[in-house]
Amino acid sequence: MATSKKQKSGIVFGFIIGLITGLVIAVIVAFMVTKTPIPFAGRKDRPDNTPAPAVASASASDPNQSLYGKETPRPTLPVTTDNPANTPAQQTVAAASPQMSPEEKTAYYLQAGAFRNKNEAENMRGNLALLGFESHISEASSNSEVIYRVRLGPYKGNAANNVQNKLKQNGINTTVTRAVKQ
Repeated sequence: MATSKKQKSGIVFGFIIGLITGLVIAVIVAFMVTKTPIPFAGRKDRPDNTPAPAVASASASDPNQSLYGKETPRPTLPVTTDNPANTPAQQTVAAASPQMSPEEKTAYYLQAGAFRNKNEAENMRGNLALLGFESHISEASSNSEVIYRVRLGPYKGNAANNVQNKLKQNGINTTVTRAVKQ
C-alpha cells in the first residue's frame, strides 16, 4: 500500500514537472518568435501605385519590328475632318493638331537598355511588358558587333517624362534617345 501511494504521488509530480517544462519551453519559443525580425518585412512585392499601361500612339506599332533588323518609320494614316466616317475622337485629334505647340509635335523615344546578348534584351522587354509598357527591340552595329536596343515610344509632349518617372519608380532607368519632329 505504501508503494502504491508513492507511485501515485510520483506520477502526479512528474505530470506537474512536465507541464511546467512545456510551459517554459512555450514561453521561450514565443519570446524568440516575437523578437526576431520578420524576413522580407520591408520588401514591397507590389508598388503603391501600379503603372498605367502605355498609351497607344496615333500610329500602330509593328509587331514584326524586331524581324526587320533596323528601325523603319511607322506608317500613319491621315485624318481629315471632311470624311463623315471619322470618329469624334479622330475629328478631335485632327482639329487639335494645328493648335499643338512645337514641343507637342516632337516625338520622344525612351531607351531602357542596349545589350550585346539578344536574350538579355528580350528579358528587359519582358520586364517592361509585365509592368504594362510596350517596347520594341532594334539592332544596331557598333564597332563591328551587333547591339540590341530596347526602346519605348514614341511619346509626345510630357508623356515621355511621365513614363520615365513610372519606370524609375519600378527600378528601370531610361534615357531619351532621340526626338523627331512630326
